[in-house]
Amino acid sequence: MEILDVKTETRERLHLVHESLYIYSEPVHFSPHRLVLRPREGHDVRLHMMTVQTSPRSEIHWHRDILDNSIAVAEFTEPSAELRIRSEFMIALPAPVDKERPPLLVAYPPHVAGIDELITVPYRQFTYPQEVERLRKWFVANNLEPQTGESRAIFDELAALIFSTVRYTRREEPGVQSPIATLDFGSGSCRDMAVLMIETSRAMGYPARFVSGYLESANSLVGRGSTHAWTEVYLPEKGWTGYDPSTGRRTGAGHVAVGVSHHPRGVMPVTGGYSGNPGVTSTLKVAISTKRLP
Repeated sequence: MEILDVKTETRERLHLVHESLYIYSEPVHFSPHRLVLRPREGHDVRLHMMTVQTSPRSEIHWHRDILDNSIAVAEFTEPSAELRIRSEFMIALPAPVDKERPPLLVAYPPHVAGIDELITVPYRQFTYPQEVERLRKWFVANNLEPQTGESRAIFDELAALIFSTVRYTRREEPGVQSPIATLDFGSGSCRDMAVLMIETSRAMGYPARFVSGYLESANSLVGRGSTHAWTEVYLPEKGWTGYDPSTGRRTGAGHVAVGVSHHPRGVMPVTGGYSGNPGVTSTLKVAISTKRLP
């Protein structure tokens, strides 16, 4: 008999503050805003506290979407020239893992049995179907073509390849680049690199999904962190397994997932709009800080 230990008193805890400030050239009215900010809990991550505050004040309602993400909807009643959204939480972290973990061997072809196969359909469909053939040529040229009956650390190799091929850049423009654009430019944000790995994994025949969240880093420790994105690949008998191509390795305790989706637009941290006079301009400032607690 295996006993699942749910005690978290002896685990390290991570305290995170995420503040977004939108500044407008004059007061505007806000539509309801969709917030994907609450950490996804499970056997490895436990949420101890969380607050979400806005200025101007709003009524906040929570629900779970079809992908089991916790979604907050903020409804505003008064206009303002500023919109501040501040979330704060503390989680118990999973036990630390060795940074030099052995490569994870993966069998090819993937075999998802029974009713699970139907569930994987959205995670095998391409977001950029017109680029699939070029992606296949790319991973074949880099000796990553899977062979039937072979067990190989193919996704450790793929994450490392993207890390060595694409230069990380903190791109502020909304949306993502297509995978081929990221390869052609030789640079991209964490979102762009995650999408490149997702589409390549699907081209190999494996279900993959987009993960939005946070990464504890040197920047976040001094209040200059940013939201983060990475890839999860579904490996039969191992489940959803995280790979971060912007670091070139599997995800670890410093990765905090808040939303997952088959499409990168499905879990944007803040989604909403405003109405006002023509010509209104806006700027955005984001501050994310983390702190480890014993």
